[in-house]
Amino acid sequence: MTNIIEKYNKPFEYTGIIMHLIMACQFLKLWYMPSFEDAEKIYALAVLMAFEFVLMHSGVFMAVTPKKISLFILAPIYGIFAWAFSQSMPDNSILVIYGLIILNRMRFAFSDVSKAIKNKAILTSVLGAVAYFILIFVCLFTNSIFGEMGVTPAFLEKSDYFNHVKSGGAFIDTPHIALGFGFFYYSTLAIVQALLLQPKRSVNFNKIPHA
Repeated sequence: MTNIIEKYNKPFEYTGIIMHLIMACQFLKLWYMPSFEDAEKIYALAVLMAFEFVLMHSGVFMAVTPKKISLFILAPIYGIFAWAFSQSMPDNSILVIYGLIILNRMRFAFSDVSKAIKNKAILTSVLGAVAYFILIFVCLFTNSIFGEMGVTPAFLEKSDYFNHVKSGGAFIDTPHIALGFGFFYYSTLAIVQALLLQPKRSVNFNKIPHA
């Protein structure tokens, strides 16, 4: 009998696409048109992109490891990361959205699914990792492709951005790079998942004209 996770896998995939698009919009909004009250959010999203390096593998780990290991070892570890991330968030809005993304990736920990679905989850995660590494280098070496936009040095100074900073690094010191990277990364994840939703088309050789 098809279990509930496998039965409703398609809605889960659509939910993942929507959540990634919401995250991409959050990054674009703060990158293109930030307000002086958004300094904490900008810092939090810069930290998020560093955490994403670890958390992007969660879907694969949850799909290929036994359920007991997933539930009692991996899930608490990811929970610690989520808690640490939440400490730098000014409110819970983005954290809730990101939490839903992680739960969507972790869904295979709660049930056995077919090999085809597991392989698709692994492929999605591998493509996400490839996108992460390609985009991070592109954004770093091109100054986030489209530059500072609204996150200029003058804005960072007037918003007291660096008074909220608790760590350092390329993303933290130049947050427009983190915001641009986040926008392109989550947009790419949404596109990848949308493309993988397309059914495979079989070729009818009887309809192919012969010479």
